[in-house]
Amino acid sequence: MEQYSFIERVKTSFQYLVDDYGFSIANERYDPQSFGNSLVEFRSETTAIRLILDRSQVLVDLGPISWNPNSWFSLSSVMEFLAPEAGESAYVFPETWESYYDMIDWQVNRLAHILRRYCSLVLTGQFDAWEELERRRRKEAENGYKVLTGKDFPKKGNVGRAA
Repeated sequence: MEQYSFIERVKTSFQYLVDDYGFSIANERYDPQSFGNSLVEFRSETTAIRLILDRSQVLVDLGPISWNPNSWFSLSSVMEFLAPEAGESAYVFPETWESYYDMIDWQVNRLAHILRRYCSLVLTGQFDAWEELERRRRKEAENGYKVLTGKDFPKKGNVGRAA
């Protein structure tokens, strides 16, 4: 039996990024000591797309290549911004599946389809609303902080200081 490779499955399912949109593979990692967690990162002249296998969940992050990868956005955030009418969730994590590898393949194939269907502006490098997405993320964080603590979100200079 051939050994399963998340990286090879991603390369196959997301080959359209290379063929149709000018992306290339910038990074790939496999960590057998951490449950087989893996990462594949594609880059174009403007955009980075990172697929992560974290235990049994496949996740997609995207953002401008000039930004720190820790500031990129989840596929679900970008999809909600670009296609709020879609009515479908970016992520579906099956709880039971006969074969672990079939479950991972299903997620990879589904995410490849969703990215292509809803995020064409990002793939073509024409998406210019990253800052707006960041403002929305910050506003959501501020609102969540207020709900949890009953306080306003600290201003940048006041983080970690007593009020």
